[in-house]
Amino acid sequence: MDISGAVNSAYTGVQTQLQRFDKNVAEVARVEASSGRDTNTQDRALVEQTEIVTSMQANARSLQAAGERIGTLLDVKA
Repeated sequence: MDISGAVNSAYTGVQTQLQRFDKNVAEVARVEASSGRDTNTQDRALVEQTEIVTSMQANARSLQAAGERIGTLLDVKA
């Protein structure tokens, strides 16, 4: 049973969401520094942050499930 694909996919998903998060935070900081409070940008950022958190949680659950599966396989073989 090969679960490395699932682990790689989840890990890539985590990395992607961290990059989205960093980009999102930088964009909000840039807009606030240049033009003060831009509620459209801030609202969009909050919605995106919620999406990012949800995606991170899903990827973390995938990694956890893969880890449990590996532990189960190791227990069976031992």
